[in-house]
Amino acid sequence: SRINQDIRETRGWSYGLGGNSQNLEHQVPYLISAPVQSNRTGESIQVLIEQYRAFLSDRGVTPAERERIINANMRQLPGQFETSQAVLGALRSNALFERPDDYWETLGPRYAELTPARLDAEARRLLGQANFTWVVVGDAATVRPQLEALGLPVEVRTAQ
Repeated sequence: SRINQDIRETRGWSYGLGGNSQNLEHQVPYLISAPVQSNRTGESIQVLIEQYRAFLSDRGVTPAERERIINANMRQLPGQFETSQAVLGALRSNALFERPDDYWETLGPRYAELTPARLDAEARRLLGQANFTWVVVGDAATVRPQLEALGLPVEVRTAQ
């Protein structure tokens, strides 16, 4: 939400950005999809880096963000069990992550215990050592100089 607000709403460099995590065993990659104007690629990446650093320092989770995210997650829970395939997926997820059988039933009270300070501490613990891989699709002649100016390593692959 912050990155979309900054790059889309404030700067006007994109029609919309989004991010989400993927829950995998032993890792939780966070992916950001950020289709931006090609001449703003480097600046957009710089903004993302600045947002990340600020989030891990003094601009962590706000009470309003916590409330919005927890409410959204709670409201979508019933829909996650509408089909037998969805129920099986939840059971498989519990097995994969070694969760108790009552994991989903107890999620609401556990969410209620999460404070912005606790979320910040956990984010700093997990994300403080993050390694980024930037995958940029675009015209190399336009984008490459912008990435090099940021000091990012560049590997060009052509579409086949």
